[in-house]
Amino acid sequence: MKRVISCVLLMLVLTSNAFALEVPTDTVVQNLNGSQQAIKTFTVSPEQDPAALIEEPFELEGYLYTFADIVKSENPVEEKRIHTEVITVETTKDDLALILEQLKPTIEYDDGRFQGTLALDHTSLNTVAAGYATKNYTVTETKTIGQLDRNDMSYVPATTIKNGRTLSLANVEWQVTGTDLVGEALMPSQYQAVATYSAKASYQAATGYVTTAEYIGDVTHEGVESVTYVLTYIGTEANHKGVSAAQVGAFFADHFPWILGGIVLICAAVGGTLLVCRRKAVVKAECEADETEENEEDQEA
Repeated sequence: MKRVISCVLLMLVLTSNAFALEVPTDTVVQNLNGSQQAIKTFTVSPEQDPAALIEEPFELEGYLYTFADIVKSENPVEEKRIHTEVITVETTKDDLALILEQLKPTIEYDDGRFQGTLALDHTSLNTVAAGYATKNYTVTETKTIGQLDRNDMSYVPATTIKNGRTLSLANVEWQVTGTDLVGEALMPSQYQAVATYSAKASYQAATGYVTTAEYIGDVTHEGVESVTYVLTYIGTEANHKGVSAAQVGAFFADHFPWILGGIVLICAAVGGTLLVCRRKAVVKAECEADETEENEEDQEA
């Protein structure tokens, strides 16, 4: 029975440690104008519930302290850094004026933590073709061939060269540049040929342009990094005579559900252990019986 009680008390201690309060960053015990005080300071996250910091009455150096007051103060934080944001715009031409029409001088930045105004860095602009497509066109050249005695195609070259490209003869227009009197009629005596040459050509044309631009500026984060709570406890001299029994009774009354739960858990653990041990004993007995039976059969054989 004594062992069971010891186990229950040990479990209660472990349970109390598991639900222990935050550790104070500073503890001061003082007597101010006749008032015995224990002042505990906690620095915790803003999400911390201050009610969880308040302790039940506790005894320290001969005084019994009870909670009296709590003071809260927020610890602000401000972070600043330089941020660069990249923006992309599309245009039909590689024209600076057209590109700047689509870029604002400044933009607002907010990622949920940092905020600020960013300015366009004009030196960061970079424009490239978004893609290419093949475009077809016709190259033409006109040549006049004069001082010809007759309109004979043999005087007209079948091809010509323009900018390193070979063009083929496409059309010839004959013009009379001189006449002679033959009998009583004027007859053409001199010609010139106006020859037109052409050829098909193609080139790669940009389908559009993409420009990337950088916006740069300072962004800041302002918020509450932590919260400091100062808890004040008022102490009275602890009277151990005639009070211990009441305190013990109050302790068990306040912690009865934990004690009962601990007893149930221990009983369940002990019962489970006994069941396992009993099962092992049965299995062992069955194995020994099987071995004995096999030995007897071997002896008879």
